[in-house]
Amino acid sequence: MITIDRYSEINKMKEALDDCRESISVLSNAIKCGFLEDKHSLTMQEWLKEYEHRESYLETTLEGAMNEHRKQS
Repeated sequence: MITIDRYSEINKMKEALDDCRESISVLSNAIKCGFLEDKHSLTMQEWLKEYEHRESYLETTLEGAMNEHRKQS
């Protein structure tokens, strides 16, 4: 039987969300500085969108996991 340590999984999601937010900050700042070549800026804007989508996904997933954890506690 496989058991899942919900507390550990929630902490992993929190860390992933923190990393994602830091990545968004770094990418946003690099794009805003304006020192990148246009093609690189466009690539980073695509990456930024991916990280923003991931942030939204992680927030939703984390909220659901925490609600479920509260119900079982």
